[in-house]
Amino acid sequence: MKTWLPELLIAVVLVLTAVFAQAQQAAKVPQIGYLNTHIRRSTSSPSDWPRRLREPFLEGLLELGYVDGQNIIINSRIGEDGQFRELAAELVRLKMDVIVAQPPAIRAAMSATTTIPIVTIFRGDPVLSGFVASLERPGGNVTGIGGLTMELGGKWLELIKETIPSAKQVAVFWNRRAEEAFPLWRSVDSTARALGVNIQWLEAGPGSGLERSPGFLDKKLRLAAWRQADAFIVLGGIANTAMEYIAEFGLRNRIPGIFWTTDLDMERGGLMAYGANRFEQSRRAAYFVDKILKGAKPAELPVELPKSFEFVINLKAAKEIGITIPPRVLAWADRVIK
Repeated sequence: MKTWLPELLIAVVLVLTAVFAQAQQAAKVPQIGYLNTHIRRSTSSPSDWPRRLREPFLEGLLELGYVDGQNIIINSRIGEDGQFRELAAELVRLKMDVIVAQPPAIRAAMSATTTIPIVTIFRGDPVLSGFVASLERPGGNVTGIGGLTMELGGKWLELIKETIPSAKQVAVFWNRRAEEAFPLWRSVDSTARALGVNIQWLEAGPGSGLERSPGFLDKKLRLAAWRQADAFIVLGGIANTAMEYIAEFGLRNRIPGIFWTTDLDMERGGLMAYGANRFEQSRRAAYFVDKILKGAKPAELPVELPKSFEFVINLKAAKEIGITIPPRVLAWADRVIK
């Protein structure tokens, strides 16, 4: 009997075992689903196009040692509002390890799965919106980066005063439910007392009637003009349609204002916006993906508050309103629309 046969068999088994192990390892490369809307061209210059948020997310992953196509696979699904449910369901069928959903697609992702971890960038208060149970313990399969901090209310008023030093009457649009959950009004109120500014509070959330019809909104806004508001602030929790109408009204009536989100289409009349830096939020989303891939549960991974902010100024609106932005304020801007 040939003595080398057992050795050959052992060698073959070892080779096959190694090949099988490599195949298993390749099969275990994490799969990340990325869900977002199409990039839409702005009506102004290329610098004002809606920002591409996938690139900073990939950069964040690279900083953590993840390279798409090597030790991680990213499956991007880009579509419009009406397509998100189908696209999210497709990612679920493909058995993603994590789904990263940008704000327009978060509800579709949540509807598609309650088990696959979802990382997202919250535009406003995620608790008020029903995405998580609390910031400290989200409680479900969703976590990510928030879009508001308590100090922002005062910051918006400070920017108004720096831009229009003569402003004494400032109208503030607020959402009752949003303020009960995340009271930005407190920092507005304390800053107003320190700066000697009178605040006119105008409720603009659900139940106020502003969401029902432009006519009602126009009537409410004329109240602000009637009281001779020198400027206005739009707090978090106000619907996009209402914000756009407020921006247009402000432009028509030459009332300068500042908005809580830099996602607003400033071409429609917004003068200023100061809010969380979406680029940095997308980069930070990679940190949550890394934690989850290493075993962290989204239910126990606290929602992180934004640490980086951006300031946008619309010089076209300033010209139409008839104000000159002070050079020191203009120098603070991260983005200027001309």
